[in-house]
Amino acid sequence: MKQESSASPKNLFRNIDHIAIAVRELEMAIHFFVEVLGFELVRRRQIAGEKTGMIAADLNHNNIKFVLLQGTEPDSQVSKLIKNFGPGIAHIALAVDDIDEVVGELSEQGLKFDTTIISGAGLRQIFTSRDFNSGMSFEFIERSGEENFLDQNVQELFSQLEKKDAY
Repeated sequence: MKQESSASPKNLFRNIDHIAIAVRELEMAIHFFVEVLGFELVRRRQIAGEKTGMIAADLNHNNIKFVLLQGTEPDSQVSKLIKNFGPGIAHIALAVDDIDEVVGELSEQGLKFDTTIISGAGLRQIFTSRDFNSGMSFEFIERSGEENFLDQNVQELFSQLEKKDAY
């Protein structure tokens, strides 16, 4: 019987903060989530990097949060993600109490990160590198007052991922 490593991560995550979904056509996706599923459209945003960009929509229903993402160019992160993995989950954001502890423990387990920790008023975030076996990328998010997303955080995360050519 395999013994569990004492270094394995335990109780690092509180819940799912949000799920980001890469879509081919943002307006069609908004229609589906709002008109069919009954979600509220909370906010739209447009992000521009040095070379590419994305448009996004934040949706909420009974504290279930989705962020819909569409690339604005064929070379954008979201467009590359869809090309390589198809539309669907771009990342799952897990709520954490201490992002520094999470990054430290998961780094010891060999997890790689595509961004540094991005800090804003009441919000800290970091993205993992994508696991090519499952296609999954995770965001760890520590909230201390901010319930939404900060434009400067989203912009910095996008810019870091663009520079690394990560999707």
